[in-house]
Amino acid sequence: MSDTLRIFIIDHHLVAIALILGMILMVEIGWRVGVTVRAKFAVSKINASDTFMAAIFGLLALVIAITFSGASDRFDKRRDLIINELTTMSSAYLSVDLIKVEDQPKLRELFKKYIDLRLEVYKKPMQLEDQAKIFQQRIDVGNQIWQATLKSVNNISSLNFADKLIAAKILPSITAMFDAADYQRMAMQMHPPPEMWALLFLLAFVGSLVAGYIMGVEERRDWLLTVVFVVMMVATISLILDMEHPRDGVINLDRIDYEIVQFRKSI
Repeated sequence: MSDTLRIFIIDHHLVAIALILGMILMVEIGWRVGVTVRAKFAVSKINASDTFMAAIFGLLALVIAITFSGASDRFDKRRDLIINELTTMSSAYLSVDLIKVEDQPKLRELFKKYIDLRLEVYKKPMQLEDQAKIFQQRIDVGNQIWQATLKSVNNISSLNFADKLIAAKILPSITAMFDAADYQRMAMQMHPPPEMWALLFLLAFVGSLVAGYIMGVEERRDWLLTVVFVVMMVATISLILDMEHPRDGVINLDRIDYEIVQFRKSI
C-alpha cells in the first residue's frame, strides 16, 4: 500500500466505514443462512454453538489484545523518543557556548536550521518520500554542524588540555542528537505485519457471520447486541490503527511536538 493511499484511508476513516458495513453485512448474511438452514433442516438450536462462539471470539480477543498492546507500546516509545530528541537537541545547543565566541553565530544558525528540519518531519500527514528528502537534508545540515564544531575545537591531533575538555563535552552531545533523530526515524517505520491486520479483520467478519447465523437458526434477531458489538469492535480497531499511525489519525503526539516548537522559539 502506498503512503498516499494509507494517509487517505486513515484521514477519511475508511477503515471504520468498511468495518461497519462489512460486519453488518456479515451478520445479515449469517442470519439469512441460519433462517434457511432452520427452514430446510428443521434445526432449532445448534448444540455446538456456544463452543464455536467461544473459540472464535476468544481468538478475536487474543488478536485484539496483541495488536492493542503492541500499538500502545510503540506509541509510548515514539513519545519517549521525541522527548529524548528534545533533550539531546537542547543539550547540544547549550554546549555551543563552550566553543570560540566567533564561531558560535554560525553554529547557532545551523542548529536552528536543523531543528526546523526536524519539525518538518513531525508535521502530518507525511509520506515516506518526503520524509526521505528531509532526512537527507538533515544529514547535510548535521554534517555541517559536525564539521563546524570540529573546526572550532581545532584539529583533533593538536588539541591542548582545555580544548580536549571542550571537545569531550560538545562532540558527544552532537552525536547523541544525531542518534536520537535516527532512532525516531526508525521508530516511525515500526508497525505490525499486514498479515496481523488481515487476521484481525477476518476474525471480526467471521465472528459477525457466526453470530448472525446462530440468531438466524434460533430466529431471535437482536439488533441491540448487534449494534453494540459492531460499534465496540470498530471503535477498538480504529483506536489501535490511530495509535499505530499517530501522525495520520485522531490520536496524535501534538502535545509532545509542541515542546519542540517552544524550544525552537526560545533560541
